[in-house]
Amino acid sequence: MIASWRSYGSILALGVGLLGASVATADEDVKSDSVVSRKKKALETIAAPTSAPPGMSDHQALLEQHSGREYEPEAYIAEQVLGLDPKFAHDCRNGLHLIYLREYKAARQQFFDLSNEFPGWGIGPVGEVLVWQALMLENFDFRFEGQYQTALRKSQAELQTSMAMPGNEAWEYFLMSGILGIDSIHTMRREEWVKALSRGYEAMKMVARVREVAPDFVDMRLGDGLFNYWVTVVSKSTSAIPDTEDKRSQGINDMRQVESQGLFLAPAATLALTFTWIEEGAKKEALRTARRNQKRYPNNIINNLVLSRVQMYNNQYEASENTLKHVQATDPKNRRSHYYLGRLYLRWKKPTAAVSAFDQYLAFTDIDKRDRGVALYYKGIALIRLDDRIAAEAAFRESWKVARFERAKRRLDNMKKKP
Repeated sequence: MIASWRSYGSILALGVGLLGASVATADEDVKSDSVVSRKKKALETIAAPTSAPPGMSDHQALLEQHSGREYEPEAYIAEQVLGLDPKFAHDCRNGLHLIYLREYKAARQQFFDLSNEFPGWGIGPVGEVLVWQALMLENFDFRFEGQYQTALRKSQAELQTSMAMPGNEAWEYFLMSGILGIDSIHTMRREEWVKALSRGYEAMKMVARVREVAPDFVDMRLGDGLFNYWVTVVSKSTSAIPDTEDKRSQGINDMRQVESQGLFLAPAATLALTFTWIEEGAKKEALRTARRNQKRYPNNIINNLVLSRVQMYNNQYEASENTLKHVQATDPKNRRSHYYLGRLYLRWKKPTAAVSAFDQYLAFTDIDKRDRGVALYYKGIALIRLDDRIAAEAAFRESWKVARFERAKRRLDNMKKKP
């Protein structure tokens, strides 16, 4: 029972902490992107740490030990803790770096070359899984579902074949836990809860195997950090989940350790910490954290969308606008940036610009009904501020028709009461 609960909590933590906060859950609350807006039990605010992350001195010693060699020190640390060929580790890190940089074509080529040079290691189709997921998360849609499912099947088949043979156990378990975890979140986004839970449970079994054979692999602490932080937050917010002791500080330290010492997941840990500080209401720390990823990966749309929101919360409206304009320059087809611009202009008290941004967003034909309904609702809010009651009522009515968005229905009812 404990194992099942922990697996469930880990899925919930990953889904809420990494995906829900970024685009879906919080979009309905104009005041905050806090994942959990109502808490049944108050939690004390955690101050941003000022000391070095745990394990930093030992990690620094390893970096110095392996400096000056053919590849970066982390490639040799991967050899030490996972038994990987240093060139393989270096090329994998480079492939991930290319994904974070949004150089998807080069990343696919890197993983393709790796699969030819190291056949049977499972990396080729896993790289494809990561690329298609990144592209879908940029708009929080399912446009590349077919490509993703094909890559997912290939990656699972290749890894299962590899796992049947001795050697590379830690690496294979790590990759399998990763793709199962990714698919758990993917199916959660589709609201296929039972399937998501099953995938997450299988992922956690793989995580346990990684720990058995590679106990010093720091990257695995990211899952612990997400679990310890978010399960505390969620358990204090609903009666459906038993209360747990407050492990937020432990979770934050785990995430900080992966951010500073992770071999493959450091940027993901930075993004996770950004959501953590948003949840804590530490707006300035969230801004500093998001900027760390922006400095390394200036064209990463997923991070920039989050950064724009954090800039808005810090009342840096012009900076937020510039970040969203940069997203549009990076990918003119990005839809989500138009929606976020609309929300920004509402807060900035620029209702005319907000209506224009929402209209540009709504002009896309392949928007999910729920997302379209929410955008129509906020367009209606902007129109009310422009004293265009007739157009506002039409937007609320369309929001209710398309998505059955309750807040639009309440607005319509109130407008009828107050002609």
